[in-house]
Amino acid sequence: MGAMNLFICLLLVSLYCHQSTTQTQTNVVQGYDCSNIWERNNTATSGIYMIKPRNAQLSFQVFCEMSGNGGWTLMQKHNGEDDLDFFAKWEEYQNGFGSLAGEHWLGLEHIYALTHQTNRSSKLHISLRDFDGNEAYAEYRSFSIGDADNYYKLSAANYSGTAGDAFLGFPNNPGSNQHGNFFSTWDNYHDNCHPECGSLDIKYRSCSDQYEAGWWFNACGLANLNGVWHAAPRHLHRSTSVSWPSWKFAESLKFSKMYLIHQ
Repeated sequence: MGAMNLFICLLLVSLYCHQSTTQTQTNVVQGYDCSNIWERNNTATSGIYMIKPRNAQLSFQVFCEMSGNGGWTLMQKHNGEDDLDFFAKWEEYQNGFGSLAGEHWLGLEHIYALTHQTNRSSKLHISLRDFDGNEAYAEYRSFSIGDADNYYKLSAANYSGTAGDAFLGFPNNPGSNQHGNFFSTWDNYHDNCHPECGSLDIKYRSCSDQYEAGWWFNACGLANLNGVWHAAPRHLHRSTSVSWPSWKFAESLKFSKMYLIHQ
């Protein structure tokens, strides 16, 4: 009986320690961002952490992917596994939605805070995979977004990678270039689709409404990683797709991940 009581006591201590560690990791500020957490402790593991970017008023939780190369802050994950609807309202895109451990959008307010830290630059890394198992990436060594008054205007420069710069669009089509454009949702759009976009057969007033996503649309541009997730084999030639056409022109991708890296 004594041995059994000892076992139960040890088990309770183990559970308490595990819960305390988890609570420390998720409820206590660990750093400015995931890169900073890794800088402080390069044995940190992937998971949910509480951060407070420099200059930010409030702390918030993020999912950090940790590796031997550093810590990356996940700002978007879209792979269809949670059936998350990215055809969301302006307020949802501002505050974030979904599950940090699964499909989610971190939130424009949080992304703004992360990309406007004093003496701390931010880089965007986009990871993509198609339904054939091929992978590619796009990286912008200079990345930030504007504040709410400027509709979270996109600033992405110094591209490198294997997926192509889909933000740039087609050279002879200014409306396909999304660099420097505002964020839009179906209930609050700030694209250049005025008075209307489209062809002779299909016309529409809002890129976000037409492509069922919140994004930095122009009129309307090529990239749309917040589009509707379509499973294979019904993922080809879909206008509402998870789209990065400079890599896969007419395919809805199997997953996209968008990371912020800081230094």
